[in-house]
Amino acid sequence: MIIDAATSLDGFWADARGRSVMRTGDLQGSGLSGRLGDVCGAVVMSRRSFDLSGDPSWIGEAYAAQTPVFVVTDTPVASVPVNGPPGLRFLGSYAAAFAAARDAADDRAVLVVGEASALKAAMRTGEADEIWLRMTARTLGHGSALFEDDIPVENYFVSEMETTPDAVHMHLEKRIGA
Repeated sequence: MIIDAATSLDGFWADARGRSVMRTGDLQGSGLSGRLGDVCGAVVMSRRSFDLSGDPSWIGEAYAAQTPVFVVTDTPVASVPVNGPPGLRFLGSYAAAFAAARDAADDRAVLVVGEASALKAAMRTGEADEIWLRMTARTLGHGSALFEDDIPVENYFVSEMETTPDAVHMHLEKRIGA
């Protein structure tokens, strides 16, 4: 499982109003994470991340054709958006979404994108082998923290890093035995 996330210098993925530290357009093919679309066999995201984009067509453009996308939501969805990618499914829990994504991905990686709830759910499974993290050159002062005390980030090391005008992009890998 691979986590793709962004944070401000002071550790927030979103400001107090819930706006992501990175705009959707900034994420597509940006830095090291531009390679993620090639390695993922399925994508899991929160409903909030899905809705923040405003237009679900970006999902189909960001990942390889026919990549299944599983959106976790508490609210039942009446119908799948017309401009959403093929294979878009809405599920009621991260556990259900991770299980469905693992089945759909075959031998490829499950990619977890979006807000802190998705990252935390993935980290708590113990299956997150990699984190692709963008750190933007700004502070928010307050908002929604990306990492919390119960998230074992010390089990990861930076294996690769790249700087772009928008962010520092870090590829973190899980330590063997962690």
